[in-house]
Formats: sequence, C-alpha cells, structure tokens
Amino acid sequence: MKLNYPSRISIIVCTIFLLISYLTLYISNLIYVNFYVISLLALPIMLILTTTILNRFFYERIRVIYKKIYKFRGTSKFSDIDIDIDKVEKEAEEWAEAKEEELFQMKKDENYRREFIGNVSHELKTPIFNIQGYIQTLIDGGLEDHEINLKYLNRANKSVDRMINIVNDLEVISRLETELDELKIEKFNIVDLVIEIFDLMEMKSSEMQVELKYNSKSKIQNVIADRDKIQQVLMNLVSNSIKYGKKGGHVLINFIDMESNILIEVSDNGIGIEEKSLNRLFERFYRVDKNRSREIGGTGLGLSIVKHILEGHGQSINVRSTKDIGSTFSFILPKA
Repeated sequence: MKLNYPSRISIIVCTIFLLISYLTLYISNLIYVNFYVISLLALPIMLILTTTILNRFFYERIRVIYKKIYKFRGTSKFSDIDIDIDKVEKEAEEWAEAKEEELFQMKKDENYRREFIGNVSHELKTPIFNIQGYIQTLIDGGLEDHEINLKYLNRANKSVDRMINIVNDLEVISRLETELDELKIEKFNIVDLVIEIFDLMEMKSSEMQVELKYNSKSKIQNVIADRDKIQQVLMNLVSNSIKYGKKGGHVLINFIDMESNILIEVSDNGIGIEEKSLNRLFERFYRVDKNRSREIGGTGLGLSIVKHILEGHGQSINVRSTKDIGSTFSFILPKA
C-alpha cells in the first residue's frame, strides 16, 4: 500500500519520538520493560493523531492550490472530498509544464512579431525613400526638364507599385492565417489551369527569355481543390522560376499519376538555391538573392503564400534544388 505524504511524515515523527524517548529513559536508568509496553500501546495513538493533524494541515493549504489548478484549467467540477496529495503533486507538475510551454510559445510569438514588424518596416522603407528622393529631385529643378521629369515619375510609379504589391501580399497571408478566406472546393482540370497561367505569364517569360512548357504523365487531369487558390500557387511558383531563371532557360510543369493523387512539379534550370537556404525558403520576406529579387520586383512573400494555401488544403510544398543547375517545387492534389 502506497502511503501519502502526511502519513510518511507521521511515521518519521513517531519513530524519532520513540528513539528520543528510549535514549532518555536509558540515560535515566528507568525500567525498560514497562516503557516498552507503554510505547507499544501509545504508538498507534500517536500515529493516528499525528497523521490526522498533518493531513488537516496539508489539506487546507493544498485545497487552495488544487482549486486554483482547476480554475485555470477551466474545469467546473471540483470536489473537496478525498484530495490525494500525490495526485495534486502530479497535476501541479503537469500544469506547471503546460504553463511553461505556453510561456515559451508566447516568447516565440513575440520574437516572431518583432521580426515581422521589422521586416515590413524595412520592405516599405526602401520604396518610400526612393519616392521621396524622386520627388525631391523634381522639386530641385527636375520639373523643368521633360526627360528627367518623365524618368523620375516612372521610377516613383514603380516604387508605388512595389508598395502596393507588398501590402496586397500581406493581406493575402493575413486572410489565410485567420481563415477569413474559406476554401471553395471544386472539381477542375489542372492541365487547363496551367495553360491559362502560361497565357497570363507569356509576356513576362518572353522578357526574361524563358520558355514555359508542361508534360502530363497522368491520364486523369481532374483534381479537387480551390481552383482560384491553386491558380495563385502555380502563378507564384512559375513567376518565381521565371525571376530566377537563366536566359534561354525553361520552366517545366509535370503531372505525375500517384494512385488517388496527382503530383505536380514545377521545375526550372535556373540559378538554383544553396542547401543552407532551403529551410528558410518559405519564411516571409526571406530572399536567396536580395539584390536580384528587388531589381525584378519580388516582395519576398510569394513562396510564403504558396505554403499557407497548400497547408489550408492539408498538403505541403516540397523543394529540391542544386546551385547553378535549377530547382523543383512539388505538391500533390487529390484526383476528382
């Protein structure tokens, strides 16, 4: 039988008391036999009294702690009857561990919030300073020169477009995270969707001299997902491949049959990504090549949006890449 904490203390106290009593009587040269008999009779009474007193002492204090634990857990049912100290100790430890984990998560979220605000501030500060510089140039006499006038107004317009793109992408991520955008699951042809995307991206790919092509290895082309969201996923991936592609290169989309799913791969033979950057690739505002990304108008949010959309579908985005050889992004969708 497992003894609770007060019982163990009671036994220890009684044992110490008896030892002291024996020692005292031994020193006083009293009769051991009579004391031995008296001790045997008194021991159970002392044990019961000590246990009762200690139980009550601990009960009153632990009862308050126990009620607090139940209150913080949101448990409405609390009984004063038969509070087991060992059980309280275990639950208190579990509660403390849970609170410690919550505190760690809060600190992590706070660090993430600070980093996010810092990133947003940095990303918006660049185009704002650019616009300020262009306007100042015009104020200082640039308005009189038609050529300079037009040049700096066009640059200011590009900076405004960049700010608008950043804000729009942030809004998309915010809606995805807060689940304000409900998925509209429907059946659609994934190959037809890719053809539409290629039509939309034709001008951009021509400017970068990158060829767009697809290769369907699946007889079944219908999938079940949110068509608009998957369109955004593919557009972001294709756009990313074009931006970081090589002149004369290509972007290839493969469709591979996987029993009840279709594997979709977006591959390019561009500049590739170093292995050390792969783990951070889907973080907000993370860029492998910051200078190149800003030159071609990237917000640093495209792949983060891809990740959020696919997670909303219960899927994940995978990437494999080799520096100076190219990259492949892949995900799966269920067949219709």
